[in-house]
Amino acid sequence: MRVADLAADSALNIRLAVPGSPGRLARPIAWCAPTEHMDPTPFLSVNALLLTNGMGLNVKDYRIWDAYVERLMSVPVSGLVFGLGAAHRELPPGLVKACEAHGLPLLELPPEVPFIQVMRHVDQLIAAERYAELRAGWDLADECTRLAAGGHSLAQVLERVATTIRARVAVLDHNGFELMAAGTAGGGTARTILSLPSGGILRFRLAIEGIKSSLVLQPLLGPVAAVIAMQLSYTLGSRSPLHSREAARLIEALYEARGTPAPALRRYAAEAGFEPDREWGVVLIGGAGEVAPAKLRTIAWRVRVGLQAEFGTVRFMEEAGLTTVLVQRGEAGMELMEAVQKSFQDAPELSAVVSGCGNLDELPLVLQLARRRVGEPGLHQAPVADLAGVVEGLPGAGLVAMSRRLLAPLMSDGGTALRETLEAYLRYSGNTRETCRELFIHRNTLTYRLRKIEELLRVDLDDGEVRATCLLALRIVAAGT
Repeated sequence: MRVADLAADSALNIRLAVPGSPGRLARPIAWCAPTEHMDPTPFLSVNALLLTNGMGLNVKDYRIWDAYVERLMSVPVSGLVFGLGAAHRELPPGLVKACEAHGLPLLELPPEVPFIQVMRHVDQLIAAERYAELRAGWDLADECTRLAAGGHSLAQVLERVATTIRARVAVLDHNGFELMAAGTAGGGTARTILSLPSGGILRFRLAIEGIKSSLVLQPLLGPVAAVIAMQLSYTLGSRSPLHSREAARLIEALYEARGTPAPALRRYAAEAGFEPDREWGVVLIGGAGEVAPAKLRTIAWRVRVGLQAEFGTVRFMEEAGLTTVLVQRGEAGMELMEAVQKSFQDAPELSAVVSGCGNLDELPLVLQLARRRVGEPGLHQAPVADLAGVVEGLPGAGLVAMSRRLLAPLMSDGGTALRETLEAYLRYSGNTRETCRELFIHRNTLTYRLRKIEELLRVDLDDGEVRATCLLALRIVAAGT
């Protein structure tokens, strides 16, 4: 109920003496406060409707009326109802002038209408409005529950809520990052935050922007918040993937690119919304240790939403413990590493790797390279290339056969220790101390094994080119198995 409604009600015969400043008549009435105190402000609250006969204010000094109205506006009250009668047969001119000066609505109550009638009338209307709000809230919650039970997504539920309250509704994570939104803030710039009920370690909130009044939000959206929280919990905890079929088909084909013809990859990329010949960005998000699946999915979700604001096309695929994100830049935007870093500041227990390439032909190798780097805590830029990537890019069964023939003496069951020794020795660039530490062997044992390897392979491991050849052969054989 608003002040304008009270003034327009013919049953009370109230006359609007001063309309107040613009917008004041649209102010809601929270409750009625009958009082004859000179300073009732300690007992008032925001949007109280003050009712007085002015028994303690039988004065003509304008300054007293001005100070009285100024105190009321400091609360602020929604309006002032002044009852005529024994104390005042008409509105005091000083009060009218003070209300006009401060913009407070002033209503004149005739002597035959007692305060108790006004209070009962206002209370009944407020109670009816609150019941209607609660009823609307439960009806909306019931509708959203049916949508969720019918398999509709969280985005569709938010869209229904936004349509009902005619505002923009967004789900925020515990750090205020926006995970999902619906609707537009057409009614204003006011922003209200409601906590979503949660029994887990992750806390989420519902942000409402653009609604004209926040008073109806709690009764209207309270029941809906429980539905949204339940569906959000299900979405984050579900084992079902959130990615699209087209995105999953493209990313799976890229990871298995050796068996996928190039024309098929180009078709999959186009169907997923990409332009095959443009630059690509890659983001892989995984755990660096034991990470709750819901936490991993929340952070990956946040990263995707952040990237969608900066890049033209964003697609992803989820698998156990890892989310792969592919992006292509729009006309302008920030660097990929910078965009990811904005959403990754509070997740030190996760591992994220950022990379990119110039065309679709290079993308499968870039993905594999980035995937090998996932596991180290924090956010990292993948190197342009590594030895494993070079090996994976080498074609031909003949090269695999040649490498197997070179390493044949070490491929038998009896040569396992020698093969592991050669791998460690080459990986540490001939550093004997690090090699012995990894293999838990004595330096003399290492010397014996290296001499044995040289005899079997008929090579000189002191030769740098020989070391590079053996390392490459080991990687080619490993990639071919």
